[in-house]
Amino acid sequence: MEQQRKEFALVIDDDQDQAELIKEVLAPEGYDVLTTDNAREGLKLSDTYHPFVIITDFGMPDMDGAELVEHLRTNGTSDIPVVLVTAYPPEYVEQRLDFNYLPDLIMSKPVDFDQLVETVRDYYQNGYQPQFRLQNQLQSCFAGVSLSHQMNGVR
Repeated sequence: MEQQRKEFALVIDDDQDQAELIKEVLAPEGYDVLTTDNAREGLKLSDTYHPFVIITDFGMPDMDGAELVEHLRTNGTSDIPVVLVTAYPPEYVEQRLDFNYLPDLIMSKPVDFDQLVETVRDYYQNGYQPQFRLQNQLQSCFAGVSLSHQMNGVR
């Protein structure tokens, strides 16, 4: 399938109200936002349209955010920044994430929409800079939470 380029953000969340809320926050900033309610469709959309940022929920029924990030990082879309949004405690997320496939930012719910808009604006204006990816720095990708310094238990 030929890849199409479109300047939009992709929101993946099984909670349509949350996805629409994020869309409503980003739309006034001038961003086109595409939403989907499941991770598998999100993978297809990211592969086909290559959005400039992906914002995804962690807890979804078809695959969790850790699995989604791993798929995104290994299927040709590794140059798309990923913001993971979660209500789960940082320790649980830390245990689920593969240390080799980290998102760029993890935001705890309730979402700080000012920070989300600022993050999306930065990716849009400056493009993705993979040299700044937080690979192997799990504690650095959490926004507003602190993690233990030990990485025991991370797959």
